[in-house]
Amino acid sequence: MVRLLLIALTLAACSTAPRVTAPPEPAAQPVPTTPPPIEPTTQAPSTKADGASCLAATECQSGVCEGEGCGADQPGTCAPRNRGCTRDLRPYCGCDGTTFRTSGSCPGKRFSARGACPGGA
Repeated sequence: MVRLLLIALTLAACSTAPRVTAPPEPAAQPVPTTPPPIEPTTQAPSTKADGASCLAATECQSGVCEGEGCGADQPGTCAPRNRGCTRDLRPYCGCDGTTFRTSGSCPGKRFSARGACPGGA
């Protein structure tokens, strides 16, 4: 009797109608977002061409402002970044009072004097 019941249950399970599954839900559409507004910069864009007078490297298109003089009354000159420079290391006294060594023909930044700073700094 138990055997007959098991056979009946097995046949009943096999004879049930096939399961119909619901189609998958459509994928959620991405919500368009607007990019955040661009913050204005506090620094002026680099617009000065090579050869123009400058007070800081940020004023030059090349990013190089060099020459003797540290005050606004003695501006430097915007210089090209890629240029032929001598390979001799010469001392310069930087505008911050610290000696730096670089090419004798391309100092790369503004300086107060050619040669080491007084006091060996």
